[in-house]
Amino acid sequence: MNCTEARLAIAAEPAASSAELEEHLRSCAACQQFRREVRALEADIARALALGPPLPRSAARATPGASPAHAAGPLASASAAAPLARVIPLPQANRKTRRAPAWRPWAMAASLVLAVALGTALWLGRPADTLAHDVVVHVRGEPDSWLAKQQVSVAGIDHALRANGVELGILPARITYAHSCFFRGHYIPHLVVQTTSGPVTVLILKHEQTRGTQRFSEHGLSGIIVPAAQSGSIAVLAQDRAGTAAAAVAPAAAQMQRETQWLDSSVGQ
Repeated sequence: MNCTEARLAIAAEPAASSAELEEHLRSCAACQQFRREVRALEADIARALALGPPLPRSAARATPGASPAHAAGPLASASAAAPLARVIPLPQANRKTRRAPAWRPWAMAASLVLAVALGTALWLGRPADTLAHDVVVHVRGEPDSWLAKQQVSVAGIDHALRANGVELGILPARITYAHSCFFRGHYIPHLVVQTTSGPVTVLILKHEQTRGTQRFSEHGLSGIIVPAAQSGSIAVLAQDRAGTAAAAVAPAAAQMQRETQWLDSSVGQ
């Protein structure tokens, strides 16, 4: 299950769960937060509906201690005295327009708020608008990067790293692709690093902050986004072949966290 499927399932039935959904949530902090927010919203709507409509003004002005019949007026007393009295309908022309029950606007408003809030949450939180999706789109735009086998020259690595204020401690021999790419308004290092589990793509996102680890899987790529040691974040992706991608990206991401350093402290430039 990916983030799109998980969030659609949560929005459809916030209180429900499944083994597949729980497995996804264990490794996706963003979807965990999404479920908490949707469940909190549903609880707020339920509380609003439980309050019911306000009391009519006539009831609020009723004399304390008076019986319900006296509080409602002579008509209620007459009805109580003759419960079997026949009600003669007025002619159609003389009927007054019936008012909707007082609680109906409350229910309609609550339903509208729930629909708008869930729609907004799905729109803002859907993977198509997340950093993970943008990372996948960027990597898919350079498909030949996976095919590189030759070591990149030191000059090429320096151009991709130092030009963007990044220093990397891994051996140059393991880097087979190094470019400086434009991503979300900034130039970033885009690397392909050879690991014992196969090649992984690394995007060093100096200007993108993330609160915690985020795993994702989309378009045949599986990856992880982790906070960098100083600030910003690091994305590591692998081609998901026979389910081996997860074994490759996690160790590579941990190493990148240790080895990546900013050459200056002005992260927001």
